[in-house]
Amino acid sequence: MTKAGLINEFMRDSMKKYKIPGASLAIVQDGKLIYQAGFGEQSNGAPVTKDTMFTIGSVSKPITSLAIMKLVDDGEVNLDQEISQYLPHFHYNQDSSNQEVTIRQLLTHTSGISSYDGLVLSDRNLRGEDAIAKAVQELSGVSLKHEPGEVHEYSPANYLLLAKIVEDITNQPFATFMHDEIFNRIGMKRTASNFRDAQELGYQPGFQSWFGKPIKSKGFMDDSGVPYGYMVSTSDDISKFIRFMMHGGRELLSEKSFSMYTSPQVHRKEDMYYGYGWRISTRAEDSYYFHGGETPDSRSELFINPNRGYGFILLTNKNNFSEVLSTIWMRNGIKTILENGTMPEVKPVNHHIQWSAFFITVFLFLLCFWNVSRLRSKVSIKKGVWIFIGSISILLAIGIIPLLCYFFSTPWRAINLYAPDIAFIIKLLVGTMTLNGVLLLMITMLKRSEARHR
Repeated sequence: MTKAGLINEFMRDSMKKYKIPGASLAIVQDGKLIYQAGFGEQSNGAPVTKDTMFTIGSVSKPITSLAIMKLVDDGEVNLDQEISQYLPHFHYNQDSSNQEVTIRQLLTHTSGISSYDGLVLSDRNLRGEDAIAKAVQELSGVSLKHEPGEVHEYSPANYLLLAKIVEDITNQPFATFMHDEIFNRIGMKRTASNFRDAQELGYQPGFQSWFGKPIKSKGFMDDSGVPYGYMVSTSDDISKFIRFMMHGGRELLSEKSFSMYTSPQVHRKEDMYYGYGWRISTRAEDSYYFHGGETPDSRSELFINPNRGYGFILLTNKNNFSEVLSTIWMRNGIKTILENGTMPEVKPVNHHIQWSAFFITVFLFLLCFWNVSRLRSKVSIKKGVWIFIGSISILLAIGIIPLLCYFFSTPWRAINLYAPDIAFIIKLLVGTMTLNGVLLLMITMLKRSEARHR
């Protein structure tokens, strides 16, 4: 079977196993588009094609960093300049040193701004030309979790600030600069960086996943989130971006700037680094750069291997936090087919987290029902014990969500969006524990009152 045939079979098997409604894939080899196909359907029932628009998630980041590198090339930005020189009205708090955050540190996620503080501002559905400015104003005053330059902590806030720098330097909206100076010059005619343009080009929301089943989403398109996660594009347009990358970025960048743009900067683990918006493998026999991305209703994988002369973009229209590995496995499978010509295994994805949470909730509900029934049937009770149990139940209900957010370092809104099934079960659990506590306390007080009147 040819590589194209293997890819077709692998895509269909993967989409069936992972219950992905629609996907689009484009592959570039030696600067030429050698494969392009759409699979399945959009949320409005239309078939997916090469021109179907998807939110591309964090694949937006290397495109935003390209805009910064163009301004570097034009002499408008200095990578090691403190951001206070570009954003004088933005302020942050730090504990001890006087080290200031630089452009380079924003690009590499070493600014010291935490992932949590970035997520607090993400997925807000802010719309309009002032959306980025509003989000930056809300971020102002943030406390740095680490000293600038010391720790790599991935945070949407870094690329939000980079977009505001683009706006202030060019004196135009981020979307306008991206359209005129990046997309048009690469030939990306169906790529948008605001909701209005995406809607005019026919963008349809994707699907959220509930226990693996795709449920049509209400749509999430955050204009302030475009620089780090809400650009909208097609596999055909991103194939042009891949060709631009494989040509050395000559349409926009000098050789020196392009070399910096694709170079490893911050070590993460083993042979893996983070660069200027890119995740980079420096393994001698397998070096490449890539980035995955997700929004509440889409996932994407961009992969470029310049040494072997190929790259590809995979866009899918379903997402859930628990299914993050599905498109990574698909990316690795496509890589295996292109490099080895063999059919990879389609690994199973499970939903153990959801089912475990569900059965725990059902068990606690039955336990609470049994406790309440047992208490009602008793004539004489140890009131102090039952008051303690009821109070603990209410306290646990109050603390479950904050503890969950602390454990995962993720705001509750993000959990609701990226794991709606788990969030729903947690809400049921909170309701169960609250109802149990209230009923136990009410019945105990009632029995105490009855005892006094005997």
